[in-house]
Amino acid sequence: MSLLLVGLAHSRQACARAEEKLRIAVIETLDNPLNVFDKQHQLTGGLLKDYTDAIARGLPAQAVYQTYSRRRVEPALLRGDADLVCYFSPQWMDQSSDLQWSLPNLPQFERVLVRKGNAVPTSYPAQLKGKKIATQLAYHYPQIQQEVAAGKIQRLDQIEVASMFRLVAMGAADALITSDAEIEGYFKLHPEQRSQFSIAPAHFSRVYTQCALSPKSGWKLEQINRQIQRLLDSGEQSRLLHQYGLTEK
Repeated sequence: MSLLLVGLAHSRQACARAEEKLRIAVIETLDNPLNVFDKQHQLTGGLLKDYTDAIARGLPAQAVYQTYSRRRVEPALLRGDADLVCYFSPQWMDQSSDLQWSLPNLPQFERVLVRKGNAVPTSYPAQLKGKKIATQLAYHYPQIQQEVAAGKIQRLDQIEVASMFRLVAMGAADALITSDAEIEGYFKLHPEQRSQFSIAPAHFSRVYTQCALSPKSGWKLEQINRQIQRLLDSGEQSRLLHQYGLTEK
């Protein structure tokens, strides 16, 4: 009987742990293949969901996804409304020390695109001066921040990557800046448009992103880091990147 009671107690503890929630903030403007949304804009898949699902399974925890605009992510984490956001970086924040930062993990490589036939820039920010650049609303671009502040580069902020492509295609913007992942995601949805653009061969930026943990979360940074290291060591991160047509270098 005592062994049965001990077994039941352990079973209850395991169930309780499995029912704990990991509330993951989803940035609504990160689109295919990073996030895949249905027609009601509910998250249904994508690299980041697969990646954070894997983190949650290892804790173990139930992954609960909460969608935010880019501007609302940091306040949500600081208030404790969300536990975690991945594919983020201290370089993109004004007060990065307010959050807890994981091991570097998923890469984000950005490139500049121009309309076919226009000169492709190879030096940044020098060859972007005097240009109108389609960028994403509330995103940080430290490489051109000084030039934007001085009025030497004009940002044309858009909510969606698709709108950035439209501005360049119409000639309303001279160039756009976005990640390799979102470039390939856009052309996967619109393969007929690939010939309309030229992609700069040199990266605009190279960042190995991190996960940011809320200072008010019940989860510990060591727990998150342990799962990230597991994904790195097991090759699961590489497998997921390859699955979505992305590389680590």
